[in-house]
Amino acid sequence: MDFPEVVKEVQEIGATISDSRSSPMNYQDAHGIKIIDQERNVRKYTTINECVINENLCRAPITKHIKNRSKAKDGRTFTTF
Repeated sequence: MDFPEVVKEVQEIGATISDSRSSPMNYQDAHGIKIIDQERNVRKYTTINECVINENLCRAPITKHIKNRSKAKDGRTFTTF
């Protein structure tokens, strides 16, 4: 199937539609990860691996909360600095 006019039209439509996905976070550029718990205690870690070990969470939930700017079920907030 060779329909160059259809391909061109689809490409033009695709260029105008945002997929709303954010680009992957490069944690090498961040200075560290800051956690604020429900009691407003602040903890800072220099690497995500250090955060995983000390906060007893897997890497995926931490990165998800950072990306979505959401709180964990226990009220912890994860951000980069």
